[in-house]
Amino acid sequence: MADKELQDTIQLRYPRLLTAGVDYNDAQTVLRQVTRMDQWPGVWEGLADLHEGLGAAALDAGHTLTAGEAYQRAALYHHIGQSVYFADPAEKARMQGRQRAAYAKAAPHLVFPARIIDIPYDGDSFPANLRLPDGDGPFPCVLLTCGADSTKEEFHTLENEFLRRGVATCAYDGPGQSLTWTKWRLRPDWHVPVAAVVDALEALTDIDSGRIGIWGRSYGGYAAPRAAAGESRLAACISIGGFYRLSDIWDRCPAAVHETLAFGFGDDSIAAAGKTAEQYSLEGVLGNISCPLLIVHSGQDRVCPVEESQRMIDEAGDDAELVVFPEGNHVCDNIPYKARPVMADWMAEKLSA
Repeated sequence: MADKELQDTIQLRYPRLLTAGVDYNDAQTVLRQVTRMDQWPGVWEGLADLHEGLGAAALDAGHTLTAGEAYQRAALYHHIGQSVYFADPAEKARMQGRQRAAYAKAAPHLVFPARIIDIPYDGDSFPANLRLPDGDGPFPCVLLTCGADSTKEEFHTLENEFLRRGVATCAYDGPGQSLTWTKWRLRPDWHVPVAAVVDALEALTDIDSGRIGIWGRSYGGYAAPRAAAGESRLAACISIGGFYRLSDIWDRCPAAVHETLAFGFGDDSIAAAGKTAEQYSLEGVLGNISCPLLIVHSGQDRVCPVEESQRMIDEAGDDAELVVFPEGNHVCDNIPYKARPVMADWMAEKLSA
């Protein structure tokens, strides 16, 4: 019998794992072997090792497509193993390092290969994975903005939705996300790091700098419109599962969300994180967005309640659209076949206009 913390984690994340590309059989292995949260990282790392081994064997045999797929799964599994682990920051960083290394091995062998680029920022840089669609550029591009506990390596299956529609993807770890937490923390004024990403993309000849959009999930569902309000070079914005004002929903958020945000904020207690949450608000900001905005939300969202989407659309103005899936869980991970095509089609249309 799983302990309560593990039960809550599985209930919140299981559809998300499958949507991100976890093999169903591997997911069942985890459910059989893990009964306590402290076992979670090790079991996922063991599965990641298995897939890295498959990738190495395939590469030795010259089967590059198989190798890319195996290394990509390994990177995803390393990510999942560390994403709910905060007991030992050094151990979390080690697992995140393995995650990045596995993805770097996958990158050149993926269908729609990935190019790992550095985004100059604050006297240093943060990384991004850039993938281009088939054909000749320059291409429109969508920035993929992580949630507080997601990282760019989680977005492989989502990226494919945009790529198949002719839109390049740039998934990035902004300040406070993935290994960048060793340098910076999350910040409410997300247009600042996004401006750095746009600057970097404008220097690339295969990206059309006039057709750059942004997408964000959960915390990123706040960060993307916050960025669009402050960065006029963005041509379209999608928010899924975001919040209007974090402090208003703080007390109803699951414990795992509190722990994740406290870590991302750099706070040493949940109480301190609750105070920091007061800085994260779209109030008075959404009206500054000059590009088309799509807000997607879910009727069964236990993290960011669906009422937050109505507050967002009420302030956003006439060039904003709201789509609510009544049966959706947080970020609609339980119905990707409904939500993802809506978002990918909308972004492709707006960036081709």
